[in-house]
Amino acid sequence: MRKIAALALLGFALMPAPAWSQANIRPDSNLRVPPQPGQSLPYEDALFLKEATLASRGQAELGRLAAEKAPDDALRTLAQRIADTHKTLGNELERLSSSRTLPPASQLKPEDADRFGAAGAVTNPANAREDLTAKAVQSLSGASGEAFGKAYVEAQLRLHDRLVDLYQTEASNSPDRELSTFAITSLVAIQKDSDALRQMAGRFGIETHREGQAIQYGDPAKPR
Repeated sequence: MRKIAALALLGFALMPAPAWSQANIRPDSNLRVPPQPGQSLPYEDALFLKEATLASRGQAELGRLAAEKAPDDALRTLAQRIADTHKTLGNELERLSSSRTLPPASQLKPEDADRFGAAGAVTNPANAREDLTAKAVQSLSGASGEAFGKAYVEAQLRLHDRLVDLYQTEASNSPDRELSTFAITSLVAIQKDSDALRQMAGRFGIETHREGQAIQYGDPAKPR
């Protein structure tokens, strides 16, 4: 009986993980080790910190726009929740960055992001650029009411697909235990916000994927 139970547990452990947890990750083929004394943080980790920080700053601006332009309290509440998530993440990212020796900023080139570890998590290299949130802010600035609501949810769905990839790949590949722990614990809040956005999507007639993520997410400023 015990042998049967053990075999059953082994079979369960080998079953595929849920679709969203397999979020288009491209495993790092190079063995990575934590930096030694005197060395700066690995490029991949530094680029993760940079891109995640930029994304969280942009979410604050998206929250401000939603407070002014959202068509109803439900969307304003969701937008504030997302902004609060990223205020917390931004504070922690600042602490993590300030406690590490980072490579020169000139080496962290966004055009190279798709080729490196955590910053290259997405299938579509265009999503590894640092201006995704800024593009969404720009496109939403001229909208209001229902048009704003639909465009906001569409943009946030794409941005959260990107964030899930970014954080999940950092959690999987970083040799820095504190960074990988931060990434996997933060992913819980990001995924909850993403799920709330998917629930809100029907309010604006937006179709979403039932499970997992699209193969390519594209420009967050354009309709899904």
